[in-house]
Amino acid sequence: MNQAAGIFTALDLLRTASFLAGIAVMLLAFYGLHDPLASMAVYGSAMMALNQIAPPLLLLGLPPEWRAGLRRTVIGDWLFDPWVAFSAFVLFTIAVSLPGIFNAALAHAVFAAPLGLFELIVGLMFWAQLLPCSQTITPSWRAGLYGWLGGTPMMVIGLVWIWSSHVFYAPYLNVICEWNITPLQDQKWAGVLMVIFGIPLQLRSIWVLSEMFFEIR
Repeated sequence: MNQAAGIFTALDLLRTASFLAGIAVMLLAFYGLHDPLASMAVYGSAMMALNQIAPPLLLLGLPPEWRAGLRRTVIGDWLFDPWVAFSAFVLFTIAVSLPGIFNAALAHAVFAAPLGLFELIVGLMFWAQLLPCSQTITPSWRAGLYGWLGGTPMMVIGLVWIWSSHVFYAPYLNVICEWNITPLQDQKWAGVLMVIFGIPLQLRSIWVLSEMFFEIR
């Protein structure tokens, strides 16, 4: 009995630590967005932290029954529908990272919105499909494939930013880098950071996808 209580306490502490870490990442990221003209790399890192680091920490910090109940309201049922989450995640990633492919008015409207808040929301929606209790896609390996496919555009865009000879975010985000590097170099560093921040999602997706082999055995 005491051993079970100890395990529960340890799990409870881990959840609390995860949630507090998520809050800390979220606050630091929002602070990083306060001066978007400083550097695209810093701005992009803050956005990626809100989209890829804070969501899993916050969700894992919730009790399992809370995560399982995310879809028990009308709004929650819509927000945490896997295909709504997938569409929102992929389209938002493309709209923010490659605004030039959209109509100019739409691109300007996107960058006039509270992007940090939207990054956090779509990140929570998408990551919920890859974590225990909130995952609704079955069998589990399909959730892994879902995560891998959803995260691939982000990784591809990061590589495009690294290798491109053009600055994609201007003039929608008029970044004047305060560092002693050109806007194009700044974008390349932002691409490197985007790829790095996208690694946890890829690893989690591969882990969930690997469950297919255990199910077969």
